[in-house]
Amino acid sequence: MTRSLHKLCGGRFFTKGASAIRMAANDINRRGIIPGAYVTLIGKDSFPTASINQGAVTDAVYASITLLQQGVIGVIGDVSSSWTSLSALMTSVLEIPQCSFAATAVSFSDKTEYKYFFRTIPTQTLVSDAMMSFAATQGWSKVGIVYSDDAMGQQFCQHTIVQSSINNMQVTRYQAFPSDATTDDIANTIRNVTSGGVRIILLAASVRAQTSIMIQAAEMGYVSDDYVWLISSNIAQDLQVAVDARNHNISSQQPSYPIAINGSAHLDFNSAFNGLFMFDNWLSLDGYPPYEAFLDSWSALDPMAYPYAGHRNISTNEGLAYSCMMVMAEGFSQAVANTTNHTQGLLELKSGDLGQYLIPPAFNVGYVGPEGPMVFDSNGDVTKGNYQIYNLQRGSSVVVGQSMGGEIRFTGSLMYHDGTST
Repeated sequence: MTRSLHKLCGGRFFTKGASAIRMAANDINRRGIIPGAYVTLIGKDSFPTASINQGAVTDAVYASITLLQQGVIGVIGDVSSSWTSLSALMTSVLEIPQCSFAATAVSFSDKTEYKYFFRTIPTQTLVSDAMMSFAATQGWSKVGIVYSDDAMGQQFCQHTIVQSSINNMQVTRYQAFPSDATTDDIANTIRNVTSGGVRIILLAASVRAQTSIMIQAAEMGYVSDDYVWLISSNIAQDLQVAVDARNHNISSQQPSYPIAINGSAHLDFNSAFNGLFMFDNWLSLDGYPPYEAFLDSWSALDPMAYPYAGHRNISTNEGLAYSCMMVMAEGFSQAVANTTNHTQGLLELKSGDLGQYLIPPAFNVGYVGPEGPMVFDSNGDVTKGNYQIYNLQRGSSVVVGQSMGGEIRFTGSLMYHDGTST
């Protein structure tokens, strides 16, 4: 009997993922993907309390330990990067493969710490591929990068520089800003990047930092007809909230919102930020045959037994969760097939004696799931991602295209700051 741990972590997001994992386990057993073995799931809530304190951390560690003590041979989870790190350190020490469909932090690419960890969700840096491919479609040859001076920002910058040569483009300026950046720090960062004549600027940072930078850039005149900003997440709603708060603070002369105010003029959200382009994960690949097949099966499930299933749509990472379970099973099957005796190989898999063969490259099994081909690099990160392209058009965030596996497809008209499409 093969056991695979999947970790539950409270809330709708992970309940939906749990249903997708259970659906995958049923498909694995029905199709006999691991001949001679039957996959069972052992679930445990690693985040049983609503508060995030030392007690919650202790509970999460305890949940991981109790599950690992039950002889599991694989782990799926956790709900976030911070909680995943707790279990991923333990599974790597014990040579147990762990797949996540939610943890995007670049730190998991460090195989000295997380040797047995891989993931079906793109890292925070992979969006750079979509941004650069988009820039190439517009005929732009030079770009600049503004990024946070942390692991995510640094890797984004490095990855973008590599991608620039692939797209026959040039990163002419790049500048980091610290996490505790002052208004002067941000102003200097923006001036340094644009001083060499750069007019196309990629921005990679947390959503909060991105909103702060965009507001200051607008105050300084760098969000105008002369510039185009490409942003690594869809910040439209957060930016509007921040602009409204800024305007209120100025009018009341009681600045309380923690965004640096570098100007006194009212910012009109609809016009000031017209023409921003934003990129975010794309999970609903309508028309893509493997995705449509997944929806067929998902909609046929009983929602009483599989919470949030039973209808023909998804809203979170269900497809990536399903793929986690499937690639893990395919990898197990291949590892057993590579042994000299199938029966003995199954026993070794069950007892955890095949761990040395189950590092991330072992799961490059040619699997194509609802979110596309699952191809992993040596760090266990998927090499391609799917993204929606959003365009702020007179205050509305409009989907104008998608990037699937690096290929750009436009579905709507673009709008730049001056209101034109070119």
